[in-house]
Amino acid sequence: MGTNSVHMLVVRFYDGSLGTTVYQDKETVRMGQSLYAQGAIDAETLEKTRIVIRNFVGVAKEYGASEIVAMATCAAREASNRQELVHAIKSEGVDLHVIPGLEEARLIRLGVLGPDSDCRTLCIDVGGGSTEISLGDGNGGVYLDSLSLGAVRLAYGSGIDQSGRVTSRQYDALRRIVDTASYRSVGRVRDMGFDRAVGSSGTIMAIGEMCGSLRGDRDGSYFTYTELSSLMKDVCSRDVGERLKLPKMTANRADIIVGGGAVVEELMFLFGIQKMEVSKNGLREGMRTEYLLEHGQSDFDLRGSSVNGLVSRCGCDRRHADAVRRYSLAIYDQMAEKGIIAGDPRFRELLGYAAELHDVGEFISYERHAAHSFTIIKNSFLPGFDEHELLLMALMARFHHSSVPGPSSKYFAGLEPDEAGPLRECALVLRMADILDRSRDRSVESIEISPVGASVVMRLMCTRDISMQLWKLKTIRDEFSNVFDRKLRVVDIREPAHRPSPPADGRSGARARFRTGVKISERPSRNHKFGTAPLHLAKARLSRALLFLCSVPRPCSLSGMRCVPDVPGHDAGRPPEERSSVRLDEIRTAVGPALFPSMQAP
Repeated sequence: MGTNSVHMLVVRFYDGSLGTTVYQDKETVRMGQSLYAQGAIDAETLEKTRIVIRNFVGVAKEYGASEIVAMATCAAREASNRQELVHAIKSEGVDLHVIPGLEEARLIRLGVLGPDSDCRTLCIDVGGGSTEISLGDGNGGVYLDSLSLGAVRLAYGSGIDQSGRVTSRQYDALRRIVDTASYRSVGRVRDMGFDRAVGSSGTIMAIGEMCGSLRGDRDGSYFTYTELSSLMKDVCSRDVGERLKLPKMTANRADIIVGGGAVVEELMFLFGIQKMEVSKNGLREGMRTEYLLEHGQSDFDLRGSSVNGLVSRCGCDRRHADAVRRYSLAIYDQMAEKGIIAGDPRFRELLGYAAELHDVGEFISYERHAAHSFTIIKNSFLPGFDEHELLLMALMARFHHSSVPGPSSKYFAGLEPDEAGPLRECALVLRMADILDRSRDRSVESIEISPVGASVVMRLMCTRDISMQLWKLKTIRDEFSNVFDRKLRVVDIREPAHRPSPPADGRSGARARFRTGVKISERPSRNHKFGTAPLHLAKARLSRALLFLCSVPRPCSLSGMRCVPDVPGHDAGRPPEERSSVRLDEIRTAVGPALFPSMQAP
């Protein structure tokens, strides 16, 4: 419960997941409006807040929530009638925890950065009544502070009317208020230094969306100090009604955007921030992470958890997803190791996640599910991934059932010039991996990749028949050559337990073994005749005849060649003298005259 609005987040915890958002909502209640104008939250606002909480609790219970955690921030901390608010919420069966400013800053850092940060990051969250500053490094907070600055506070508690046009002198006065309230934190943070700056809260998200629209790319994930300065000049030149004509401006934001923008602009100036990244996470997500910490969660793989949660929510075949991930990374790693591709750790990581997510589109429909997977992944807002990474993963999954387009395709228009090549490689690797588990039985045990001249040989150790996989791989040989500039050869290597049994008579392999349906591989002797037919033609005809004889579960010897019927366990456990056999003269009697007219029946 914030100074400006009440936010709700419903989270479902799947196995192996840090929690997946299944529903979220917010409602503007403006507790700070009466608080900063009169010193207390008025009765009408208290009643509206109670109704909002009652409805949010009902929605959470409909989703099966077993616990409800409620926290209140700046407005509840400062209101003289705070207990009235606590009792009103208690009447709806919810215990409200009013948290101090430093705890709010800590939870926001957890929500924005997670438990770990790969670099020293400055987080700025501009709320309705307070602004939280946190400096995160590794798995701890280097610095935390809560400033008495906010969009609603400056709009209704500064003494400057912002409903009409705001003069440059009035706007400068707002910035001086920010300067006075923040100088201690600014000095401390600048002394310690930071590598990047991330902003959160509704005010900063609104600024990011407006700057993205004015920039033309509609990318609200960042904005620059120059863009913000230009935007605020335009905002101040308009009254509340005219501000609604600005792109992405809403009625709930138009009357407080001047105060909120003054806080952001002055802090960027004081901290020396030229570019501010925008995070959609905040206190709600920090509450979720804190809940996990309190319940003994110690391994925080934010990206892996996000992917696992989406896979579980979409009801994907987890065993197939894991197999495709394993095959994809095995192919990619060996191709990089053998110099077939350059290899990139960033693309390798995204390929693994895309392999897990490639079938999430089946949640909508199996028909065109690859296109649905693209849509879901691109718009999933998975915690731990930025929008560009989501786009790369979505494109990898998009073509696992169709040809990978050329580097100039419209699909790659939003990529950097050096990204189209590695992306096409990853997309085709993912498609190959999906083909290898075409039968959903994980029959390929291992993969060996080796370059041979202008070709790439892929050796597959398998436990079952993979004929269908091999046929499908043949259809992408031209595509493989187009992407990797090499030819593809695939070799199926069966494990010994799944090969034909060796000859029982101990004869050498010079005389070839063969199974039903497989051509005789023994090389024919020159000038050797079988009746009037050359040996190789005789054997070809004889092999067709043996198809009928070998349908009976018994082995037969023929001039040193052995035909093993494709019936598991034939004559197993029987002594040699009891095993049936077919002699050459029996075969000649049965099929010779029909196949070889020159032969006479004995």
